[in-house]
Amino acid sequence: MVNYSEELGAQKYQQLVDVFQSLDENGNGTLDSSEIGKLFAEVGAPLSPDQLVQLVEEVDKDRNGVISLEEFLQMYLKHKQQKASGETDSSLGRKLSKAVELVQTKNEASGAVHSYSEPEVRAFSQYINDNLSGDPLCKKYLPLIGVDLFTKMKDGVLLIKVINLSAPDTIDERVINKNPKNEFQMRENHDLAVTTASSIGCRIVNIGANDIMAGTPHLVLGLLWQVIRIGLVSKVNLQMHPGLAKLVDSENGETLKDLASMSPEDLLIRWVNYHLANAGTNKRIKNFSDDIKDSEAYAHLLDQIAPKEKKSEMASPQTVMCNPKLLERAETNLESADKLDCRKFVTPQDIVDGNDKLNMAFVANLFNNYPGLNEEEEPVAPEEIITETREEKTFRNWINSLGLGTPEGFKPKWEATYVNNLYGGLANGLIILAIEDTIRPETVDWSKVCFPPFKQNRAEIQSRQNCKYAIDYAPKISGLKLVSIGGNDIYDERETLVLGLVWQLMRAYTKNILDSLNSEGNEPAETTGQKKQEVEGFIITWVNSALSTAGKESQIADFKDKSIQSSIPIVDLIEAIRPNTVDYSLLDTQSNTPEILLSNAKLAINWGRKIGAKIYALPEDVVELKHKMVMTIFACLMERGLQNKS
Repeated sequence: MVNYSEELGAQKYQQLVDVFQSLDENGNGTLDSSEIGKLFAEVGAPLSPDQLVQLVEEVDKDRNGVISLEEFLQMYLKHKQQKASGETDSSLGRKLSKAVELVQTKNEASGAVHSYSEPEVRAFSQYINDNLSGDPLCKKYLPLIGVDLFTKMKDGVLLIKVINLSAPDTIDERVINKNPKNEFQMRENHDLAVTTASSIGCRIVNIGANDIMAGTPHLVLGLLWQVIRIGLVSKVNLQMHPGLAKLVDSENGETLKDLASMSPEDLLIRWVNYHLANAGTNKRIKNFSDDIKDSEAYAHLLDQIAPKEKKSEMASPQTVMCNPKLLERAETNLESADKLDCRKFVTPQDIVDGNDKLNMAFVANLFNNYPGLNEEEEPVAPEEIITETREEKTFRNWINSLGLGTPEGFKPKWEATYVNNLYGGLANGLIILAIEDTIRPETVDWSKVCFPPFKQNRAEIQSRQNCKYAIDYAPKISGLKLVSIGGNDIYDERETLVLGLVWQLMRAYTKNILDSLNSEGNEPAETTGQKKQEVEGFIITWVNSALSTAGKESQIADFKDKSIQSSIPIVDLIEAIRPNTVDYSLLDTQSNTPEILLSNAKLAINWGRKIGAKIYALPEDVVELKHKMVMTIFACLMERGLQNKS
């Protein structure tokens, strides 16, 4: 009798047993076609009734019409052995094996079944091991092996270090609880990590400190991927690599502005195809999944970007492609990548399986180390490079963190993609409509809205129509004042007008949250007959009251009050909201040099995030007294303070 625990490994065996039991709803120890069908539906690869019957017949060795645990394990083991030998197995067998690679885990709160990918666990663990092994603070956590990725995130320190790896110096390590002694201190670390992740553009929806402390696999992996991705693609832009201008498709009317609006993933695909064209091959890719499985694109890419002195150590594209076995091709390519110190994220199996996340990460790492664009040959004039301002980046990160989409139950279901360029990302009107509907539910009549994919000959018309709807619905939101802006201005990316609109939306969004949390019962103007207090005055009144109640001497007259530059009013408010958070000994109140003011501001913003305030502004905004951004800091702290009272 086969010892499956030994053949598969104890961890894999237990995971497969868990998968089987989660599908066996009636607990009779077998799976029928409907139960096995749920596995495929869960991983987004539903099978037809005929296919399910065929699958059961293929796996059902004793012909009793159902699949036993042993038959389930036999199928997985058979596929594993065939992959190792390079043999070809059935399509259904491959689908089953791919499905069970995704480990099913129960969400205790909702009872929903979620999935996580073992290749991602391995890849992310290795990424952390490689990049943080020399950090003294991480010594006790590393190396990560298997489920360590979930268990060793519990106290928040490691997650914070990963965030700083992707966005250097975003979290001031002076505020970390480096050796948390209790759950409260761990929670503070996680609040700091999650709010900071949100501030750099991670989509933080239904993810909190409790989820990470509990090691909920799919949530931990989802957050880690967002953080790692941000770090990997941070240099995939024209500012960092002007040589990307070579990728502009000028023959089809494309401009640098169009290129700047592309997602990093699309830019990387364009970059790969640029090198494939230079290699003289007809091969082109449209994705990081199916199009890279045969290893041809990687063989030519590595050959094109490798320095001359390294090429003699690497396999030529011809050598790679003469091997008919896909796994061996992939391994040869990775051996070449290793010569460039770029064997990261993927295994040969990940290439052959077309794991899009991990292959994108592999390509991004190649780009970061060997862009191969010869930027000095065709320099781009500095004035042609589109540079993102701090304000634009703050608004963009705020939008990305919201998790925007159509209301639950609406069809077609639409979710906002990551906004890489503020103006280009808003140009089809959908994201502005979603923000409006988030601020005031049922503002938007979604049945009138056009959704992608737009028809090629009607994309502009449909996008302009959406933008018009966005302007038409805006007056329904209290406080929005639209002056000289129309739907065409959004589509045409008129920056000043769009920036003003987004600022008003952010302010209205913030005020809406504050109104809903205000436990002191500030009634709206419609019921009191009095003019409703302006947002700024509303926040300032609350801030000064909270400071006075806590016995603090600091007060602010407005959001340009010069005392804010010292950060003292901010840290006093944080201490008023949650006593014993601030370590005043770390602040320098005797000097007002730019360096000292910036150091104080970093502490203030990080302490604010540590108590759970979703602050998007940057320390520089405090020092420079950027009115709008300073207002958002106090608004976020007010939100946190009101949450404490509720």
